[in-house]
Amino acid sequence: SAKPANHTNSMNGTKHEEHEEHEEPEYVDATVAEIDPEGELVAMETDVSCASAEKSGRGWWVGGDKMWGSGRGIENVHGNNLGYYNQGMDAAHSRCGGSSCALIVNPPGHRSINQFHIHFFHYAGYGANLKGRLEKRVCGRSGWKSGGFPCHGKAMYVSGWPRVFSVALGGGGMHHASVIAWPGACGRRGTIIQLAYGCSIEHQIRGDYDPSKR
Repeated sequence: SAKPANHTNSMNGTKHEEHEEHEEPEYVDATVAEIDPEGELVAMETDVSCASAEKSGRGWWVGGDKMWGSGRGIENVHGNNLGYYNQGMDAAHSRCGGSSCALIVNPPGHRSINQFHIHFFHYAGYGANLKGRLEKRVCGRSGWKSGGFPCHGKAMYVSGWPRVFSVALGGGGMHHASVIAWPGACGRRGTIIQLAYGCSIEHQIRGDYDPSKR
């Protein structure tokens, strides 16, 4: 991933960040018990830099097929700054929110840039196959399902478009996982949230995976 350059004002030479205006969509959430079965949203640590970014109004900006924000990565997402990161996922969803889209955040050790970014793109053959497998396991069912998913992961179906990181945090171990959102799932009725631990399957889902470069 390449870090986007800041935009420069040609009149005064000052730099400022491009902000993507985004209207917050209506949400249809899972129950609190389904999202946070182990109470992990309670008493989470505050990440100072990300909390400051949220309070100062520093938003999200587009660079290529990625939505960029503050913080190093998924390990920065905690209970006290979920609102900021959920907004970033909403912004990515506004760019690619159809049933052929995948929205992905890679974990530490499996990304090339240590600045928070969300990939949004149309998936290829492996992605279509994986989404189909996920749908067979989770559509119309509540709670997290595991077994047979990439990287010993798990997945959950939520009606509509949810607050993605709020749901993912309740799955446990999110700070070491790829977080993947599959919008328009289960007959376009909702979203599948997937966790894949200690790995990245982004390029397999994209369809440009090259094992010789790994």
